[in-house]
Amino acid sequence: MSDTSVSPELPEKPTLFCSPAEPPQGADLRALGWSLCTIPDLAQAAPDSGLGLLWCPGRTALAQWLHPDRAWALPAVLLSPAPEPAERQALLARGALAWLPADVDAAQLAATLSWVLDLAAQLRARDSAVQAKLEERKWTERAKGLLMQARGIDEAAAFALLRNTAMQTQAKLPDVARGVVHTSELGEALERAGAQRMLSQRMVKLQALRQWPRLTPPERREAQALLDGSIERVNANLARLAELLRQEFAQEQAAVSGAWAQLEAALSTRQPDLARSDRAAQRLLETSEVLVARLSERAGQRPVGLLAQVTRLRLLSQRLAKEGLLAQVLPGHDVSGLAAGLDEFIKAYDEVRAAPLAGPALQPAFAAVDEAWLVLLRGLRVEQGDAVQRMHQGSERLLQALEDLIRALQGSLQLILG
Repeated sequence: MSDTSVSPELPEKPTLFCSPAEPPQGADLRALGWSLCTIPDLAQAAPDSGLGLLWCPGRTALAQWLHPDRAWALPAVLLSPAPEPAERQALLARGALAWLPADVDAAQLAATLSWVLDLAAQLRARDSAVQAKLEERKWTERAKGLLMQARGIDEAAAFALLRNTAMQTQAKLPDVARGVVHTSELGEALERAGAQRMLSQRMVKLQALRQWPRLTPPERREAQALLDGSIERVNANLARLAELLRQEFAQEQAAVSGAWAQLEAALSTRQPDLARSDRAAQRLLETSEVLVARLSERAGQRPVGLLAQVTRLRLLSQRLAKEGLLAQVLPGHDVSGLAAGLDEFIKAYDEVRAAPLAGPALQPAFAAVDEAWLVLLRGLRVEQGDAVQRMHQGSERLLQALEDLIRALQGSLQLILG
């Protein structure tokens, strides 16, 4: 039996990108297991795709790499005449981690390349650790700011709240902070998407109010100001939702924007067509409902999901007032929605009151909603002469009370800490 000698396998090495040409030591480097690739400029390589080797046989060749501000895409070894101190600083800034004479032998060059490869890995690991700490600090600072704003506390109290929550849940502080920020963003998205539903009904209600012949000029100007404010609020909500959701739920966001464009066009006509506006508002309501449903799915059983229920009360209150006003100013309008709207609001409000909500600001907020709801009910039941003004005033008062309830809920620890 004859002996068969097996050559030891060479360790796998990353690609060595040579610029602007391959050095004379290239063939020997390949024999040592390096894979070489020539590129005109090390800045053209993909980041972290390998190691760079800049070959400059003379000072003229070296000089052309000193001035550009753009850093190389990967760490590099420089083969050149000895750089001057100013040249060395420029080359270090671009990404050169080691220098060797242009005529260095291949074995020493290979050893330096391996050394630089390990050094680059350590530098990347260190930079990643620093970046991770900066990210953790960013999340913590954002979470503290949200708690300070929502709870009216100072920075020390906000940090203590985060730390105590982390201890009680046996979680890391940065993870708790990140959860607070994400919950806050989800809550804001739910509130803004829910507001679009309410605003769709409010704007038709206000357009109907402006057509009531008994409205005084100051009251008409006030109604127009409320309508203009609602239009601004829709546009602000759409812009903010795009920031909060980025490209997520892009199809749902596009549908809401398209529906809003139709309603905005109907509201801006010189001769208002309430029926057209109402149809466009219904489309905005439906598309917003879809977006709220998707956001509610993400919230799941967490307390932040309660926001969808509370924001729905705003919609129901404004839709009820809109139906009442249309019945007064639009001949032949179907009034069957009034009774159904009353039942729907009462049922939805009872569900919210039965939810496990707590907090010192919530009970006064609920009491204000109860009182405003009675005002709207009286407006719906009075005779035609005073009904329009009372429905409008009652619905605006109820809307303000519901807005206050939503803000109180957004500031509750149950929601913030999930």
